[in-house]
Amino acid sequence: MNALQGELRVGLLLEQAAQHTQYQALIAQNGCQLAATISCENIGSIAEVQADAWLIVADTAIENAAFTSWLAEVDVPVIFEEGAGQSHEGWQRRLSIKLQQLAGVINLGSHPVKPREVWVLAASTGGPAAVKQFLQALPEGLDVAFVYAQHIDGGFDVTLAQVISKGSAYPAVLAGHGSLVAANSVLIVRPDQRAEVQENGTLIVHNECWPGQYRPAINQVIANVAAIYGAHSGVIVFTGMGDDGSAALKMMKQQGGTVWAQTAETCTVSSMPDEAIATGTVSYTGSPEALAVKLAAHLGARH
Repeated sequence: MNALQGELRVGLLLEQAAQHTQYQALIAQNGCQLAATISCENIGSIAEVQADAWLIVADTAIENAAFTSWLAEVDVPVIFEEGAGQSHEGWQRRLSIKLQQLAGVINLGSHPVKPREVWVLAASTGGPAAVKQFLQALPEGLDVAFVYAQHIDGGFDVTLAQVISKGSAYPAVLAGHGSLVAANSVLIVRPDQRAEVQENGTLIVHNECWPGQYRPAINQVIANVAAIYGAHSGVIVFTGMGDDGSAALKMMKQQGGTVWAQTAETCTVSSMPDEAIATGTVSYTGSPEALAVKLAAHLGARH
């Protein structure tokens, strides 16, 4: 199953039936669906359950021949959990992180190719038109991934993805649990859900708003990408009002990344590019079309 197409189905093997409600709620809270619950007494039926992943909370299962045989052949992720209890402080948070990462693990298995570089596209007022011009001017097949952080009201992100994808060789998708930072695509960070890129190139999307006054918080997106991808990352600051993003540009530069900005005369509002330039980190400025030409040349020169 492609994790982007719907809820992950998680099978649950429990040693203590009393824990069923507890684990079922935790699975649902992390965007997954309970496929089935198997008790140790019925462990022989585990192979009959269709699931995208398994959560095993049964220490004695390893002593069962049917289970060990199934485990040797199963081709989906398996999480072993020690079990909930008052003596296991923080178990819910630990297990939640594992469940959130499941979709990414599954997607990585079907999309093993990593992007050559990862670039943040940062924008506010006038951003959709400028970013669309930039993407339409790019040659196809650069094997670069884009993470698009656009200040936008909630509910308009679906329309934004449609607008950005039209006429571009780099289709846009909305960030979700397990989304990949994939080559030749644009991953749109949603304004109402804080997203975080992991070291393996997948996303964890938290069911909470971005901190601060901006939605999404471009500073956090840039800092996150810079920390993960270093010299193989960059950011382009497009038209926009305010200064979101400028605080993280020095980190991008320190990590070896590249910082560019749209020229003021081609912006709807030039505050964001102006603030970026004022940091002293911007090495190139141009129109959206010129930035596309520059990126193609940059990638050709480096690779």
